[in-house]
Amino acid sequence: MSDMRTEEEQIEAIKNWWKENGKQTVVALAVVATGWFGFQGYQGQKQATGEAASAVYQEVLSINSSTEEADKGRRSMLLDQLKSEYPGTIYDSYASLFNAKDAVDADDLAVAETELRYVMDNSGDEALTQLATVRLARVLLAMDKMDDALALVAAGKEGAFEAEYEETKGDILFAQGNKDAARDAYSKAVVAAQRIGANNPMLKMKLDDLAVNN
Repeated sequence: MSDMRTEEEQIEAIKNWWKENGKQTVVALAVVATGWFGFQGYQGQKQATGEAASAVYQEVLSINSSTEEADKGRRSMLLDQLKSEYPGTIYDSYASLFNAKDAVDADDLAVAETELRYVMDNSGDEALTQLATVRLARVLLAMDKMDDALALVAAGKEGAFEAEYEETKGDILFAQGNKDAARDAYSKAVVAAQRIGANNPMLKMKLDDLAVNN
């Protein structure tokens, strides 16, 4: 699973998506909330909660690459804080994505599966859900649960995650020995990546290898 993008790259992409698309989601939630305690109260509470969670998350990012044991311990505590104090927020899902990556790095795929399924079931955010879905498919592939992995990405996905869906599908099909179908999936992934201006040398290498070997 070494070909995964870094956590920072994935999260930055989601943050950009949220800036462009999140406003409509917030407004929709706010309209529903007015029936209980008023729009202004809701907005104030949400802003305060979001700012507090954001501050914790920014600290996670600031020490994420540190190799110091104290920072590693602090990072783990902060991720637990995001999940315990801000459940149901986007930062709760961010924390689960970090936990899943840590679990993969520690070769604890069962924990990674649990964290990713949590995001899929609870985030309510399309970008996060799609990211978790692709990552879960890769985790299941690593666990040799190929049919379950393929079921997650078999239908494909249009938009920003199309390339990752198709590449993951190709990886699973290749592992199953279906090289023709894998080549087709990789080809679609290359086209989708080019469409959004993404550069993925590893994907191109996978496609080239199949062309050479077949």
